[in-house]
Amino acid sequence: MEEEAPIIYGLDFQARSLCAQYGETEMVRFLIGTQSLKSENSIHCVEYDEESVLVSKFVYPHPLGEIWQTNAHPNQADVVGTVHKGSNQKMSATIYKMSPVPNIGQSIDSLDSTSHGQLEVLASLERGDNQEVAKLLWQPNDGNKVVTVNTDSRINVWDFSSEGRVQNEVHSEPLVKTHNQVTAANWSPHHGTNQIAVAMETNLQIIDLRSINKGSIYNIENAHNEPIRDLDFNPNRQLLHGHLRRRRMYQILGRSQYQQSPSSTVTITTIGKVWQVRYNVFHDQLVLTAGSDARVVLTSAASLSSEPFGKLMSDDKDNDEDDDVRSPLADGVITAYEEHEDSVYSVAWSSADSWTFASLSYGGRLLIHRVPTLVKTQHPFLNVAPNFMFSPVD
Repeated sequence: MEEEAPIIYGLDFQARSLCAQYGETEMVRFLIGTQSLKSENSIHCVEYDEESVLVSKFVYPHPLGEIWQTNAHPNQADVVGTVHKGSNQKMSATIYKMSPVPNIGQSIDSLDSTSHGQLEVLASLERGDNQEVAKLLWQPNDGNKVVTVNTDSRINVWDFSSEGRVQNEVHSEPLVKTHNQVTAANWSPHHGTNQIAVAMETNLQIIDLRSINKGSIYNIENAHNEPIRDLDFNPNRQLLHGHLRRRRMYQILGRSQYQQSPSSTVTITTIGKVWQVRYNVFHDQLVLTAGSDARVVLTSAASLSSEPFGKLMSDDKDNDEDDDVRSPLADGVITAYEEHEDSVYSVAWSSADSWTFASLSYGGRLLIHRVPTLVKTQHPFLNVAPNFMFSPVD
């Protein structure tokens, strides 16, 4: 399938964490966290201008160590959380206020490119000297709460105010009494945003945050043969579960209560391990995966999307004619991007343009791509519907 050439941005250090700057809905921006063992790390805010085909950056030094996860607040463009490892080799989580940040819709070029930004610590999300953080999660949509999932499966929940205050902590005991470490976690946008999914090696648990000390509400032991590396939810459908294995990714349509019996699947063959998976928030037929084979794979899961049938039309133009019908996308790989030279650890869809995405390889190369034009002309104009969940497995 014909593709546009990617936009390339290179970092001086290794990196594995990437996310969109979700609070910025008019400019295409991504946040990258570096992972240097010897030099000071930083968050790079990278902006892509489609008209000029230029990339701009602004750098925020991160003195607290290697960045293992970068997670931006869902609607405050100047707030970001990181999971990081300092000189004490402990995994911790911190919420920052980024300064300066352009106003919404204003280019990052408006900032002084000769200076660096600052990360003001709003909160250090720690409980006890012996507890280490595996994941930091923002409550979907409004970000009024933040969760950290510890490596031993303890869950900590804080209220987060619009003024940047973190308070009213609630914490749980470990979900399981085994030595299994947390390998993945994500927050469901469904069920009133009261549920999170936590993977511990091969086991999967769904926890209701209103009763975190009562244990999981769904528990699938040995859900997979190999450790689960990541989880993602379809933003427009619920009661669906899926997973990725080392050489295969397949999506399972769950029945009523996260049951293990699948009713349909989408299978994608890969060469190496799959490190991360991300749904397109606006077009949930489209799924991205990042792999150890240095490839990014764009996949169609149309048959399991929120609108698997019905009228299809492009949303790049105004067209209300009844006869403007497109053929549905077929399930399977749409295209594979092979411009990286190292393992790809992260992928992210833009929060400002639903057809733009970025991928980050460990060597510090960021690639910005656009979904192929042919896919856009065949893609459904989606209605917001009522969860798929994808999980890469080692």
